[in-house]
Amino acid sequence: MNKQVALVLGASQGIGRAVALELAQEGYSLIINARTESTLKDLMNEINDINLGNHMIFQGDVTEKNVRDHLFFKIKEEYGRLDILINNIPGGVPDTFQNYDPNVTVNAFSNKAITYFDCMKNASSLMEKNQYGRIINLVGNLWKEPTGNMFTNSLINASIINASKNISRQLAEKKITVNCINPGFIKTDRYYKYIDNLITNNGISREKAEAAVAEDIPSKRVGDPQEVSSLIAYLCSEKAAYVTGQQISVDGGTLKSL
Repeated sequence: MNKQVALVLGASQGIGRAVALELAQEGYSLIINARTESTLKDLMNEINDINLGNHMIFQGDVTEKNVRDHLFFKIKEEYGRLDILINNIPGGVPDTFQNYDPNVTVNAFSNKAITYFDCMKNASSLMEKNQYGRIINLVGNLWKEPTGNMFTNSLINASIINASKNISRQLAEKKITVNCINPGFIKTDRYYKYIDNLITNNGISREKAEAAVAEDIPSKRVGDPQEVSSLIAYLCSEKAAYVTGQQISVDGGTLKSL
């Protein structure tokens, strides 16, 4: 039985949910977090069907520092260790340089980037005890290829990538790896909301909206959450001990940059 402990933020839906189920298959003890308790309970039922381990639900908004502090206090109290951290928080709302609001930008940066950094710091202090750890940050391709209507999100993603590279170098000799996953269009609630907006704004059918999105992807399709979670599960394993400081896109070939 795998006795390692994994914390998955944003676990109630989409990629976070797929990662939690994938890690359950690998036998980890799971701490699943989201803001909605009912969806966490549904997920926990599925996890227990796969792996009846020492799991924990932690409901709360981890973008709030007092909630993060309580989360890591509970992990220390309940497990005394942490081996895997999956940082998974959405970015801010779309904006442009011309219309961005400094207060909104600062708040969005704090909600995602500062939360990621704080969780990495708390997690790595627990990982150091066993000289083993895996930190995976869900980020996005905007760090490398920003778009005009995602000004703040591009800044946030770039800062997380830069910090992760820095942190990976500091933690490598302690056998803690730090990697970033950059999903493209994946079949999550966020994707379906994007499709709904295309339908509303352009007066087209769902079929045409989905076809338009797929047409811009070299693979000509949208990805499944499991195609992201399977990669994350590998990066969490002992087999990936020599992979650190990397930024890996899972986007069907959408990223154009080298």
